[in-house]
Amino acid sequence: MVEKTGRVAGKVAIITGAASGIGKGTALLFAEEGAKLVLVDWNEANLQMTANEIRAAQGSCVTITGDVSRLETADRAVQAAIHEFGGLDIVFNNAGIMPIGDIVDYPEETWDEVMRINVKAMFLMCKKAIPEMLKRGRGSIINTSSVMASLTEPGYTAYTSSKAAIIGLTKEIAVSYAEREVRCNAICPGWVETDINVKLADSMGGIEKLYPIIKQQQPSGRMATPREIGYAVLFLASDEASAVTGSVLSIDGAASAAI
Repeated sequence: MVEKTGRVAGKVAIITGAASGIGKGTALLFAEEGAKLVLVDWNEANLQMTANEIRAAQGSCVTITGDVSRLETADRAVQAAIHEFGGLDIVFNNAGIMPIGDIVDYPEETWDEVMRINVKAMFLMCKKAIPEMLKRGRGSIINTSSVMASLTEPGYTAYTSSKAAIIGLTKEIAVSYAEREVRCNAICPGWVETDINVKLADSMGGIEKLYPIIKQQQPSGRMATPREIGYAVLFLASDEASAVTGSVLSIDGAASAAI
């Protein structure tokens, strides 16, 4: 058990994709560390489960159910941060999808959906969040990219393209707002214990069937937990990272370092 540090105590954070996986793990960690949270996801039932866990542990949160790729969802989330908690300090843009398929057969509408949810949603949230952060005099935005932004495999046409675009968006925001102390960084996870990977393991006949693939791609030989990813996000959100902006942090068990 890692000792609580209060790195984000009293700060207000929006977390998208908070119903499961990295988003949920980070939300629970942020709540433990004293943040006040606006949780966003399309899955209302699972989102409420996250909120219930936080409230049961005496944490503070509100929920916004909606499509993150719509401006009104971003607006509702930012307004909730202001009205419920008095402002906004942190945004963790984490929601995303990963349909796979060869480029020749890939449906145009699926490409558009991936770009809309994985990239446009982050643009919209930043568009609404940054003015409120400027009112506070500072802020931290963390965007979830992926190791697959630069290392990919067949079938991930839209996903890899979207995750590479996130890095470009992150760097542009960082450069544009560096002097005004709104920081923007990206994380690039590798294999993580998320619902999609658990389902993949189940479809292969169990997690032991997946381990050889993980070992081949990720020298650590195991998946990271959502909480482990959350600790990296926690650092980037905290004042301890006040000089860190425009960075891309790999959390991939050495996948990006391997031949």
